[in-house]
Amino acid sequence: MIMYLIRSLFLSFLVCLFGFSFQQMAHAKTVNYPAPSIHFKSAFSFTTQTTQANDITQLSQLRGKVVYVDFWASWCVPCRRSFPWMNQMQAKYADDLVIVAINLDQEPELAEAFLANLTANFHIEYNPSGDIAKAYDVIGMPSSYVIDKTGQVRLTHVGFFKAKKTQYEQSIVALINEFPSL
Repeated sequence: MIMYLIRSLFLSFLVCLFGFSFQQMAHAKTVNYPAPSIHFKSAFSFTTQTTQANDITQLSQLRGKVVYVDFWASWCVPCRRSFPWMNQMQAKYADDLVIVAINLDQEPELAEAFLANLTANFHIEYNPSGDIAKAYDVIGMPSSYVIDKTGQVRLTHVGFFKAKKTQYEQSIVALINEFPSL
């Protein structure tokens, strides 16, 4: 576990330092595999025009919605850039999209300081042990996983690039517009 965290921190450092990453990380990657389960330590609720959902404690309870899972840390510069965009996406697609941002800081006060400066209008989950990040095979910060309405991870990307915001949004919209396979 320690080596995994060291590797993730080193790769994240490179992403943050240079604003780009290895070729594999620079582009969104299309995938199709079942999303690893997430048990939310703090239950949350959301209300849309068509849905009232209370006490969400498991990722599987979000079936029927597109879920954007984002792993972040307080020291990550691209993470700071991604929060306003995630707020916009959550507001724009509130009926069909749920954003969950998972913080990996070891010290909760670092995450709290980050959030004091950047509002998050979506669910924040804390995972200092990194077990959720390990299940998702996170290799840098931020790492994002777009999960379709049936619970399949369909797109991943590492880093956050302002020039790719339109592509990120188009990927979300494409999944929102898909009919779930039964």
